[in-house]
Amino acid sequence: MIPLLALVVFVPFLSIIALFLVPERHSFNVVLAATLLASALALAAVASGLGQGFAQLSFTLPYISSLGISLVFSLTQYSDIFVVMSAVVLLASAMAAGSFIKESRRIYNTLFLLVAGSAFGLFLSGNLVFFYLFFELSEVSMFFMIYIFGGYDRRYAAMKFLVYSIAASLALLIGVMVVYSGTAPNTFSIAGILSQSLSIPAGTQVLALALLLLAFLIKLPVFPFHGWMADAYTEAPTTGSMVLAGILPKFGGYGLLLMFLMLPVASDYSIYIAALLGFSALYSALVAVKQVHIKRTIAYASMLDMGIASFGIAAIGTLGVQGGLYLMLSHGIAISLLFLVAGALDEAYGTLLISKLKGAIRNTPVLAYSFIFGSFATIGIPLTAGFVGELLVFSGAVHAFGRFGVVPLAAVLIMGAVLFWIIERSIMNSSKGTSPFAYPGRAILAAMLFLAASTIVLGILPGVLLAPFAA
Repeated sequence: MIPLLALVVFVPFLSIIALFLVPERHSFNVVLAATLLASALALAAVASGLGQGFAQLSFTLPYISSLGISLVFSLTQYSDIFVVMSAVVLLASAMAAGSFIKESRRIYNTLFLLVAGSAFGLFLSGNLVFFYLFFELSEVSMFFMIYIFGGYDRRYAAMKFLVYSIAASLALLIGVMVVYSGTAPNTFSIAGILSQSLSIPAGTQVLALALLLLAFLIKLPVFPFHGWMADAYTEAPTTGSMVLAGILPKFGGYGLLLMFLMLPVASDYSIYIAALLGFSALYSALVAVKQVHIKRTIAYASMLDMGIASFGIAAIGTLGVQGGLYLMLSHGIAISLLFLVAGALDEAYGTLLISKLKGAIRNTPVLAYSFIFGSFATIGIPLTAGFVGELLVFSGAVHAFGRFGVVPLAAVLIMGAVLFWIIERSIMNSSKGTSPFAYPGRAILAAMLFLAASTIVLGILPGVLLAPFAA
């Protein structure tokens, strides 16, 4: 049988070879073809798993048997949602990249394919060693993407991103080793750890919990570990921001879920973790009020959404976990759309300052309405995937934490007010304002339409991906 999951992961990596065999002007075509193929295979794998069961898709290749390290790719009811999200965001990013990246295209596309392969690899990994390797590879690739292709302050933002990333990677590595030491027989297999979770010594679990929690809170990010976020999201190239905000924070969200599953003692601290996540969401909404740059506002909207989604996971119950995962799916698509629109607005007007960006509704109505739709999708209006996610998150949180479960809803209301203020003051301001230098090309328009359609389809048909939870 063809190892479908292995193909999903290796297609982006192997396509890097093709980048150096074709003229540089064709490199975006190679990346688009590779991403389209990998995404199609990923969606086919998810469809097959939903129809016939996920177990039949597992792929295992022994690596260092004496240490219990194997290359294992598996699909579960948890990871399938992230695989679908990655396929959508990566494909939209590949479609639009040629409109924003004008120099060193081969280098950019190499970095993009490394991130794409790492994303699929991490979400499909069944072994903690490879989970860590893909986690690390994505961070290194994104550092160079920001450092080389970012905006004016790209080097400062990239170095800040690197410092936090090193801290997260180090905490993750030590945490993985602690978990390994607590299993008997010792194993890095996620399935093996889950089967032994109750026998892992309590002290080992607490130490591993502290380390893994630190790594994943930095990655999400969550207050007070978010210092890298606004600069990195703002200075990254447009399609880099789409991937950086749309996919990489889910490494932390997925890791947080695995942490709760592997370490039963984590449930004893769930209320404290939830409190931190809820406060982080409220904090990001309040900070967003003071922003004068659209990209930085979107960055804090991203932080808010990830805080609420993770809040649902911390609720542990089925509803909360379903909601948290689905909200991360929605977040990845909606926030990518907002960053794409922001990049197109920057190309068109040469600024993203809220006070200066006026007249978009008259001069570039497609971008104006796309920003409005992206804002609606981010706060979760009905018929979008975000509505389903938030409904499940708060239902699960109320069940787990009582009235405290609805407190983070205030953050959503504040962020909604901020986004509507931007729309009213800037996007929908019908004054003449600045005339656009350029209009979005067909590739950008196609990518925006693809992202908008995806969040509507997933909002109308949530039962498709949530069906395994009801089994």
